[in-house]
Amino acid sequence: MTLSQLRIAPEQSGALVTILVVASTNAWLLAGSASVSTTQFVAIMLCFAVFSLVFLLISQDEPFGHDKQLRTLFVGVEYGLVLVLFSLSPMTFNAILLVIWSALLPYFMPFKRALLLSPIWSAVPWLLFSWVWQSSSGLWVNALLFWTFNLFALVMMESRKNAERQTQRAEEANRELRALQDLMQQASRKEERTRIARDIHDLVGHHLTGLSLHLQVASRTASPDQRPAIDQCLGIARLLLADVREAVSDMREFNQLDLLQALNALTAPLKNKIRVKVDCQADISNLTLLQATNLLRCIQESLTNTMRHSRADELVISIYSNANQLHIDIKDNGGSASSNINNVIQGNGLKGIQERVSELNGSATFINSGGGFHTSLILPEAK
Repeated sequence: MTLSQLRIAPEQSGALVTILVVASTNAWLLAGSASVSTTQFVAIMLCFAVFSLVFLLISQDEPFGHDKQLRTLFVGVEYGLVLVLFSLSPMTFNAILLVIWSALLPYFMPFKRALLLSPIWSAVPWLLFSWVWQSSSGLWVNALLFWTFNLFALVMMESRKNAERQTQRAEEANRELRALQDLMQQASRKEERTRIARDIHDLVGHHLTGLSLHLQVASRTASPDQRPAIDQCLGIARLLLADVREAVSDMREFNQLDLLQALNALTAPLKNKIRVKVDCQADISNLTLLQATNLLRCIQESLTNTMRHSRADELVISIYSNANQLHIDIKDNGGSASSNINNVIQGNGLKGIQERVSELNGSATFINSGGGFHTSLILPEAK
């Protein structure tokens, strides 16, 4: 990733402008000052530059968006830079950088923990400042004021994070609702076509069969000059009966659920976020509504996990048959950031997948590898 690839959001721009203003004020007030040496001055400016760069890297979705360990390390580096600035510069307003740093914490630790620890990490820089610069006049008043700013930043970013989470969940629920709605509409049409096919077979077919029988009797008892007309009517009745049976068969044959259509409704809104490929090598036209719905929910959960926890930019869904079993393999290419890649901790999402597949008398296995996450679903093939 190069600097030209960095994307700066409006809130990032505000933070960078604030850092620039603080750095410029330091440069203006400290230039030629006897309180800091030239080496200290260069080090102060370098700290501001590195702080800005690390802040940008932390707040980027790529390439570190899902690498929590590296991003946590960057957060530690930023706090270290704040401490260095407090020891190199006598300007107390550098604590503004600590406010910016505080705004990042809700994305790296539970809010309550950050709130409880805030007096500690807020006090450490001021203790260092007091020790280095031997200053105590109004120092703790400033420390208390800036601590309240830190709390404000924590609360605001926690609220924003919760809003983002709710928006994400709403989008996921909307995608799933659209896909399920597509399945429900297909099921409704299937039920209606089945009813119509059954009515045609039972009513029209029954009456045509009765008509054919009566025409056969009439053909045997009619006079020779009337028999050709009756036989012609009998032929038409038999032709109509054959057409009715063919129409009923066609209605039942094409009266099937299309899971691929529902999958397209599920994945189409994500085409700008992740590539989803569906490779279907099996006949899934005989799936029941329960089977189709459960499989759709399993795929939705896998897609959600990939979007939330993986660095993947591609998800492949393979559907095939083997030994009278239907296999659904869901693989992403998001390499694991975990030190133990084979250790899969099953949360509610993965447990939900297992429960839905078990309801279909099937099984689900999960494999976490350096090449991505693999979900394998196996269930009896629909007859």
